[in-house]
Amino acid sequence: MSSARNYHHGNLRQSLIDAALQVIEVGGYQALSLRDLAQAVGVSSAAPYRHFPDRDALLRACACEGFRRLLDAQQKVVEQFVTAESRALAMCQGFLAFAEDFPGLFILMYDAGLIQQAGDEDELGQLLHRVYDGVAQTQRLGQEKGESALLQARVIAMWSTLYGYARLRQGNMLKSYMLGSASREQIERAVIVAATGVYPPEID
Repeated sequence: MSSARNYHHGNLRQSLIDAALQVIEVGGYQALSLRDLAQAVGVSSAAPYRHFPDRDALLRACACEGFRRLLDAQQKVVEQFVTAESRALAMCQGFLAFAEDFPGLFILMYDAGLIQQAGDEDELGQLLHRVYDGVAQTQRLGQEKGESALLQARVIAMWSTLYGYARLRQGNMLKSYMLGSASREQIERAVIVAATGVYPPEID
């Protein structure tokens, strides 16, 4: 593990999370070790346990950091774009960009079993709920009142489409015969159209 000796007194918890995120991107969340992280930030092997009782607690904290980043990205979209259509497109593009920029963190957030364990009252569960609500609100702006069931179905369909494509791309599961002559941009736009029903300006 490369050294991450940026620990300052009183900020060990965040230093451990930052170091863990580096490890996750290089070797995946499976490579995470509290003992190795302690060495990386220059503290005793017992020090991390003052903030994280076990490795799973650190993994949850890292996942929470990922969902906070998604929330920040959502807020920027809300501030930058006015219409429901433009916000929906920007949120989809941001989600796919996040999955590509932070593949290890993305897998931790969605594929490490943490969501299944998250409760409505704990931090991870609340952050997940806020991310979902942000997407749902964007979709809600484009619908007539009284269609809550349809809204819920559309949001789930959107997440399923975007998540599925992100994982296919991450796992190099899109073979050349599947891609054909389609460019990366064309495929991503088509995925977003399928997810939202909204056509980006580049698509006729």
